Parts: sequence; C-alpha cells; structure tokens
Amino acid sequence: MEKKGLQVAPALALLMLAAVASAQNRPLLTEPALTAPAGTLVFETGLDVIASEPSYLTGVERNRWDGPLLRLVYSPADNVELDLEWVVRVGVWDEPGRAVQGSDWGDVSLRAKWRILAGGPGRPTLGARFGVTLPETEFEDEQFRPLGLGPNTTRALAEALLSQPIGRLRIDLDAGLLVFEEVLRPHEQRDFLSYGLALEWAARPGLALVAELAGRLGDGMPGADQRSEARAGVRLGRGRLRGDAALRRGLSDADGAWGATFGLTWRVR
Repeated sequence: MEKKGLQVAPALALLMLAAVASAQNRPLLTEPALTAPAGTLVFETGLDVIASEPSYLTGVERNRWDGPLLRLVYSPADNVELDLEWVVRVGVWDEPGRAVQGSDWGDVSLRAKWRILAGGPGRPTLGARFGVTLPETEFEDEQFRPLGLGPNTTRALAEALLSQPIGRLRIDLDAGLLVFEEVLRPHEQRDFLSYGLALEWAARPGLALVAELAGRLGDGMPGADQRSEARAGVRLGRGRLRGDAALRRGLSDADGAWGATFGLTWRVR
C-alpha cells in the first residue's frame, strides 16, 4: 500500500502542473475554461506591437505598442480564478503629421472565471468569465490634442467558455456579450458578440503550438469598432517559468496589419 501511495503522489503532482499549464492563455486572447488548483498564483507579463493601425479619430495609420502588460492570476478555489491586469503604457510611432509621438498609461481590467463543469473522457470543460475594463488611457495628449490611443470608456464582459481536448490537441471556444461605451457620444453604448476560437497542440514536453481567431462582432462606431485578429505562435518551457511569442494579423478595418506579441509566465506558487 505504501508503494502504491508513492506512485500516486508523483502522478497527482504532474496533474496539478498540467492544470496550471493548461489554464495559461498567453500569447492568445481566447480564455480556456480550465482553472488551476486552489492556491495557485501566476504572474504574466508581455509586450504587443502592431503596424499600420488606423487612428479612430483621423483614419491615419500609425504603429502601436502596448506594454509591459502586468497580469496577476489567483485561484481561491479549484474551480475559480481571479485576475487583475494592467497595461502599463500605450503608445504610437511613425504617425504622419505628428512631430511628437504620444504615449499614456494603459487600462486596468478585473476578471473572474468560474469552471462550471469539469470535463472528462469525451466531455468538454465548461465555464464562464466576467470582467470589466476601467479606462486609464487619455483621449488627448499633454497639449490637449486628440490622440486616440484608447477609448477612455468603461467596458464590461460576460462570456461562456468551453475547452475540449482531442488527443494532443485542445480546442478552446469563447462566446459572450461585450458592452462598450461609445467614445464620441456620451450616454450611448455598443453591444458586441465577443468570440474566440483557439487551438493548442502539445508538440512535445515544453513546446506547444497555438493559433486563434478572436474579436468582437457588431455594429461599431469610431473608438468602439468591430475587431477581428488572428494569432499563431508558441509556448516554451517547463516548470515555473515559461515563455511565449506569436505573430498577429489584423483582419478588420479598425485593426492594424502585421504585429507580434512576446511574454513570460511565472508560476509563483
């Protein structure tokens, strides 16, 4: 009996590590329905860049960067995750007609995820996620000239989540409601269908290939636009520290052209 217990303990430890890894979503936007074990604390950071993103104020294309992203994810229970995210700075460069390129503080997001149904053989994991984004990015620069770095409005999200493993492949699917306050008209809002479809393939230990299509669908307005983006990349590393990178491709009129994202994930405990 003691020998069997010794064999079970490492297996349980490996399952816990797998749960932590599978709950990771960087470098993608689509959130898996999986959650990490109670007491898990994860820190994520990263940088996003994209070229030829049009300003929602002027339509002029410029290059944009967001970062560093700081995200802390805590699991108070096996089926619950809470996360706090802050994009420290947002900026642009190579904007025609603007001698001084601008940057500002980024927005803060608060989210909660609830794993409603744990998956099993032939059965997906189901969950829900709720979030709010609080505006920190100013509409104008220091000289009170419209800059259009961020909408400077509040956004709220409620999504259903599904994760289904198929051998070494995992499919993640998100769908829900995004309420987005308009930028140019006070007391008005836009309602979008937020969505995400992601694939993760465990190529070998310490290497996963990932891809996704994510965005929001609806009748948009300048600053609260319909968006769609494709990403393809890798997750690297085993254990507590992992790296990631992905190419980005904007697919809607409000998105940029080509870009990239890079990041690190540290499992604190």
